[in-house]
Amino acid sequence: MIVRTPASSTLPLWILAVLASVWFLRAARALFIPIALAMLISYALEPLVAWLNRHRVPRMAGTALVMVIVVAAIGAGTYALRDEAAELVQAVPKTVDRVRQVVLSQIGSGTEAIQDATTGSGGSGGSKPTAEGVGQSDQAAGSPLQRGVDAAFAFAGHLVVIFFLTFFLLISGHHARDRLVEIAGRGTEFRRTTATILDDINAQIRRYLLVLLFTAVVVAAATWLTLAWMGVQHAAIWGILAGVFNSIPYFGPVIVSGGLLVVGLVQGGGATQALQMSGAAILITSLEGWLLTPALMGKAERMNALTVFLGLLLWTWI
Repeated sequence: MIVRTPASSTLPLWILAVLASVWFLRAARALFIPIALAMLISYALEPLVAWLNRHRVPRMAGTALVMVIVVAAIGAGTYALRDEAAELVQAVPKTVDRVRQVVLSQIGSGTEAIQDATTGSGGSGGSKPTAEGVGQSDQAAGSPLQRGVDAAFAFAGHLVVIFFLTFFLLISGHHARDRLVEIAGRGTEFRRTTATILDDINAQIRRYLLVLLFTAVVVAAATWLTLAWMGVQHAAIWGILAGVFNSIPYFGPVIVSGGLLVVGLVQGGGATQALQMSGAAILITSLEGWLLTPALMGKAERMNALTVFLGLLLWTWI
């Protein structure tokens, strides 16, 4: 006798299972993020490895060659921009101080009250809070440095994991696809259908990544040239950031334009120049999103904007 569980009792189980899955993904994000990035990179590099394999280059040798070329290209670009990157990093504390000064100058009369509250005044009890404030400031100065060092080591570890995962994924080739086809069933029709579906999925992912890479390069080049024409410092770095953050829907262009707005205010060009710099970045990404990407995607299916935004919020939080 088969006992069927009422739908009303299974719904809470499904809710708990979804919440547990989300919690697990967030707890294990340090593991899953490198895996996801390695899979995307392997999708992007697979056509190059397959092309070398068709020209009688062994898959392992072709994979090693492609990975070396990619790493060499990234290293060459980093070396070429090392001076601008170092200047930008050194300018960050000064930029923060300038922003604080601009904000305090706009507050006006409230600045004196803020300074009185932070520095303390009068009486014998003022010395003790001042000493505590100095100790807290020293701890605050050391804490970001320690976090920065830890983040740098963690980032380097993630890069190593991503490199080797990508290498092994490219070496494996179609083994994972063949295993999925075998799991689909013993019938020839089932296997053929499964293989067709997997090939379509792979083709769509690679096409999307190619479009994403091309649009990122276009946005980076256009932003770099525009900012260089406007006389913005470190225009090449900002162009690269614009290209990288362009792959993040909604938030990416806002982050770059907001950073350019702050830089424009700090450089002393006034609010007009800051708005021009920020508006130029927004204009470039808007033209790319309205004209270039739809034309390249062609008949690709569009996802609902609300669904994309909610999904972005969820996975960013995870």
